[in-house]
Amino acid sequence: MADIQLTDELRDETTRAWYRYLELAMPFRADLHRYCRSLTGDLWDAEDLLQDTLLKGFATLGVVHHRIDNPRGYLIRIATNLWIDLQRRRVSERAALLSQADEPPGSSVTASPLEAMEMRDAAAVLLTTLAPRERAAVLLKDVFQMDLKEIASVLATTVGAVKSALHRARSRLRQPETCAAKNVAAASRGLIDRFCEYYNQRNLQGLLSIMLDDASIELLGLDLETGRESFERPGGWFHHNLYGPPGWPSEQPWPARWESAVFRGEVVALVFGPNLEQKEVLQSVMRFEEEDGYIARIRAYALCPETVSEVGRELNFQVEGEPYQMITLILAFARGDPLFPPDNLSPRGTQE
Repeated sequence: MADIQLTDELRDETTRAWYRYLELAMPFRADLHRYCRSLTGDLWDAEDLLQDTLLKGFATLGVVHHRIDNPRGYLIRIATNLWIDLQRRRVSERAALLSQADEPPGSSVTASPLEAMEMRDAAAVLLTTLAPRERAAVLLKDVFQMDLKEIASVLATTVGAVKSALHRARSRLRQPETCAAKNVAAASRGLIDRFCEYYNQRNLQGLLSIMLDDASIELLGLDLETGRESFERPGGWFHHNLYGPPGWPSEQPWPARWESAVFRGEVVALVFGPNLEQKEVLQSVMRFEEEDGYIARIRAYALCPETVSEVGRELNFQVEGEPYQMITLILAFARGDPLFPPDNLSPRGTQE
């Protein structure tokens, strides 16, 4: 499989354009979120639809050769079409499943009844017994005939982690009837409590010890990191959260704390920090997925003010009075703008 060269220059140009696009879309974000919320009826689904809409709107700009006079209408139209397409796919999937269930034996034109049954059984075992990364590793190895190094590159992990995933997968596939499914699930309270405790201790090694080697961290709309090398690198998501952005004095701890909470039956982590008036407010919410006792995925909602506000209101925590202030600060930080000039370096905004 030939590699596609995506240059650093192309990535940097796209990143700069994305930041400009997010800032230009900010005046319409509240209306767009309210619309997505009314379509989905669920807070997390609404945020997913909003993020997909922003991404589709950004990508579509490359093939639109006329002036967009109504940006809000442009984004709402995209959200509507995405939602309609999603509902159509769900209807089609249900119809396909019902059709397959009603299909009489021997009706397949591409396989014998025995072959069709064997394929369905194999697919069912693969889907119900293996975790997503294990399924991907098996398919890439056995179907696409990739070597371990290629698979590690695709999954953004190490060769050792791929070997472990394949070993676990094949062990489970040999005894599927006695092995409970290990699919990714919402993380337990104990695991998230440890995660928050390690953060509040500024214990990077502790945090890394409970992350899968091929886990992912997504700061919705801004950053996506996968694999231990990304987690350990200076300037990465963990490093910034523990030690602050560039310009923050190393001798002063970054003024934030994390704590776990239960929101509508799901354990989440809440991120508290000072606003510009030095009052502690809820700044972000994190959701987790767990696999085999380790964190497999983190989704951080720092750039999702409507979602953070709804969580804060329901849990009785104060949130930022100017909800889009956080987006402005994070985008400035991502661009490398000096957030903390030399005369304003302390957590309280005065030299100490």
